[in-house]
Amino acid sequence: MDPFSLNSPGFVNLLTSQSSQPIDLGCSEVPKPAERRKWTTKEDVVLISAWLNTSKDPIVSNEQKAGAFWKRIEEYVNASPLLVGSVPREWSQCKQRWGRVNEQVCKFVGSHEAALKEQASGQNENDVMKAAHNIFFNDYHAKFTLEHCWRELRFDQKWRLHSLSREGAKEKRKEPAEEVAAEEDVRPPGIKASKASKRKKHGNEAAFDQIESILAAKNHISKQKILDRLLAKNEDKLSAQEVTGCRWMRVEVDACKIVSVSACRCRNGLSPLQKCTAAIRMLAYGQSGDTYDEYLRLGDSTSRLCLENFTDAIIQLFGDEYLRSPTPEDLQRLLDVGEVRGFPGMIGSIDCMHWEWKNCPTAWKGQFTRGSGKPTIVLEAVASQDLWIWHTFFGLPGTLNEINVLDRSPIFDDILHGRAPKVKFKVNNHTYRMAYYLTDEIYPNLSTFIQSIPLPQGPKAEKFAEKQESARKDVERAFGVLQSRFAIVKNPALRKR
Repeated sequence: MDPFSLNSPGFVNLLTSQSSQPIDLGCSEVPKPAERRKWTTKEDVVLISAWLNTSKDPIVSNEQKAGAFWKRIEEYVNASPLLVGSVPREWSQCKQRWGRVNEQVCKFVGSHEAALKEQASGQNENDVMKAAHNIFFNDYHAKFTLEHCWRELRFDQKWRLHSLSREGAKEKRKEPAEEVAAEEDVRPPGIKASKASKRKKHGNEAAFDQIESILAAKNHISKQKILDRLLAKNEDKLSAQEVTGCRWMRVEVDACKIVSVSACRCRNGLSPLQKCTAAIRMLAYGQSGDTYDEYLRLGDSTSRLCLENFTDAIIQLFGDEYLRSPTPEDLQRLLDVGEVRGFPGMIGSIDCMHWEWKNCPTAWKGQFTRGSGKPTIVLEAVASQDLWIWHTFFGLPGTLNEINVLDRSPIFDDILHGRAPKVKFKVNNHTYRMAYYLTDEIYPNLSTFIQSIPLPQGPKAEKFAEKQESARKDVERAFGVLQSRFAIVKNPALRKR
C-alpha cells in the first residue's frame, strides 16, 4: 500500500483530527467585543483634581517615577466620593485620558485668547466663547467637547490667559470669577517650609501663642499710655518714684532714637560704582549675588536689589529706542535687507528658547518641566540679521511647544487691530501686502510663515532649502550671542514670582 496515497488510513485520521466543528453564524452565543466606556463629566473633573493635587505636592510633585505618579492619581480617582458606584479606572486609562485633555485644552486656550483679542464693544462672555469654538473648529477641523475641563484648568499656571486688557475696556467687563486668577500668582511654599508646617503642632499651642502676642501688645499699649500721662503732669506734683520712672522711660526712648539716627547717619553708604559693578557682573557672568561679598562688600539681597534697579534704569533710558515695534522706516530697512538676501518680504525669523528656572517651586514643576527633567520658561523672539530682537514674549511654562506659545503670543495683535504699518513688495510681478517670517518645520503652514523643504528634490528646491535654513539661523544666532554676552540667560535663573 502506498503510504503517500490520499486514501491511506494515516492521512484520513490526520484530516479528521485537524477538522473543527462548524460554527453556526446565526447563533446568539457568539461573543461580542466589549464597548469602550466613555468618560463622564464627573470623571473628568475628578481626574483633573487628582492630577493637580498630585503634581502640586510641595514635597514630591513630579519628582517620582511615572508608575508611582499615575498610581497615586488612580487611587485618588477611585477613592473620590463623587464616583461612588462606578467601575474603577486603571492608571493607564487615567494617563491616556489626561493626555487628551491636556492637548485639547492647550489648543483651546489659544483659541479663547484669540477670541478675546477680537472681542468688540458690547460682546459678553457668551459671544467670546462662541467665537473661540469657531476659531478652534476652523484651525483643527473638529469641535471642542471638553469645555468643562477648560473651566477647571483656566486659572492654573499652564492654561491661564496672558493677554492684556485693551485700553482698559475689558477691566469693566471682567466677571468676578476671573479675579480668582490673581490668587494663583502667590508663590507656593517650598519643600522645607512644607515639611516644617507638617511638623508644627497646631491646636492649643497655636492658640496660646496668639493669646500671648495679644497680651504683649496690650501691655505695650498700656505702658505707652502711662508714659503719656506722666509726661503730661508737672514734675512738682509727681512723687519721687514717679519722677524716677519717668526719667528712665525718657532715657530709653531717647536711646532708641539716638541708635536709630546714628545707624542712619554714622554709616557710609555704598557708592554708585559698587552697585553698577555688581549689577553688570551678575548680568555678564551669571553668578549669584553673594559672589561679590568680599570684592565689593555687597550682600546677596543688596546685589539683587542693585540688579533690579540697574535693569529698570536701562529699560527706562533705552527702552524707547530698542524695546519697541518696528516703525515704517525700520520695516522698509528690514525688507531691503531681506530682498538682498533673496527673500523679499521677509522681516525676520521667529523661534523659541527654553530658560531653565532653578528656583521653580516644587508645586509648579509638573507644569514647567518637559522631557529634559528640569523646569524651564519659554522665550519667544523675532530677530533680524543685525541681531535686533524687536519682539519678545516671555513667561510661559516649558511644557508648551512653539504652536501653543504662538497661539498666546501678541505678535499678530497689531495686524488684527489695524495698527501695523503698511507693507508692500513684489515677487514675480505679484504684489503682496503682508510680510512673513522664516520658521522651522514645527510652525503651522500660514501665509506669514515660510518654512524649509524637508526633502528637497532638484537643484531649485535644494537651493531654496539651503538659503532658507541659512537665513533662519538669525534668531538662533541672536540667542547664542545673548547667552554668551549675558551669562545670566544661559545659567539657571533665580527668578521669583
